[in-house]
Amino acid sequence: MPGLEDDFSTKVQREGEFDPRVIERLHRGSDVDGDQLSQHHTLGPTHNQASPGDHDHDGTNSRLLMEGITVTGSKGGNAALTDLINKLSVALGFTDSTT
Repeated sequence: MPGLEDDFSTKVQREGEFDPRVIERLHRGSDVDGDQLSQHHTLGPTHNQASPGDHDHDGTNSRLLMEGITVTGSKGGNAALTDLINKLSVALGFTDSTT
């Protein structure tokens, strides 16, 4: 990529204006969604994307809450409920003070 010392960028330095040709050239090789440190991110549900402001964790525009967590235990006693409370406290970050 050419440096900023060219015919187009001297206008930026001289007039304090951004030439759209320079901006386009700078963005041409910019990384998008490559990793968490990428310069630009699209909106979406994957790890290296940003969540839109109206996401609702339904699995279409963001991840499902507690996706991949399995609750175990018998429904006949308190084992399943205890396991569910434990998994929820870890996933959502609340303190379980039940006895």
